[in-house]
Amino acid sequence: MQPSCLSRCGVFVFLLTAGFAAAVPEMEPRPLPDYRARLLGSDREVDIAGLRGQAILINTWATWCPPCREEMPDFETIHQRYRDQGLAVVGVNIDEGQADEAVANYVQGMGLSFAIWRDPQNRFSKRFRSLGVPETFLANQSGMIIRHWQGPMDPNAPGNLEVIQTALGIAVLPGAAQKTAATEASPKRGKRLAEQRGCLTCHSTDGSPGAGPTWKGLTGSEVLLADGRRITRDRAYLARAIVEPDREIVAGYAPGVMAGAMPGKPLSATEVEALVLFLESISK
Repeated sequence: MQPSCLSRCGVFVFLLTAGFAAAVPEMEPRPLPDYRARLLGSDREVDIAGLRGQAILINTWATWCPPCREEMPDFETIHQRYRDQGLAVVGVNIDEGQADEAVANYVQGMGLSFAIWRDPQNRFSKRFRSLGVPETFLANQSGMIIRHWQGPMDPNAPGNLEVIQTALGIAVLPGAAQKTAATEASPKRGKRLAEQRGCLTCHSTDGSPGAGPTWKGLTGSEVLLADGRRITRDRAYLARAIVEPDREIVAGYAPGVMAGAMPGKPLSATEVEALVLFLESISK
């Protein structure tokens, strides 16, 4: 990894935590540059020109960049939501050297299904005039870049979903996109979150043992806690266990394990509800 890239990543984190705006909300539209990279896991080169006619959300990232990891679940959500409406989400990975296997393991562990392109020489930075990772660009269906985010990009932040829908030619009322995103909770979304957040590396869904209790048949069952209490795993308990995993430890399990194993930003209330719905769906 390049020290310069690491330092720039750190600068973005500083700007965000210091309260500065890391995103560029308004900009003069400019054409997408000519750019080619290699599709992860193959020798085939892909050209951004092949995506013309679609709206394109293209993000440059690296496995060693913590803010990149935090935003990945949001990009997967936006990919699932808008791929059938003409949005192409592309992640350009700039890990140096022969890192395909490590990058592929990372992508699989995060449960990502959008396109991943490999650019070990980081030609992306010159073509797109980027400074570091992560950075994200949004192009409309006419091939014009209309937004540029420096640092982590949250699709659910005010205005971001609306500008994505505008790039897709979808007419929206101000605030409507955020309201829709805030009310989307489903077992399918909960499963996706469980995969992205690494929950299923510790909890099985088929009754087999793991680092944590299996999720199969969990909802509504009784459990003995480490403090000697016996409680029912109802919806309220499941939500507490997701948000505060060390609050009510199941007997036989060590504290601190799950709290330290959950990557990414804190879950929203809607995301917690989606996970509870998923747990209920595999307990029936």
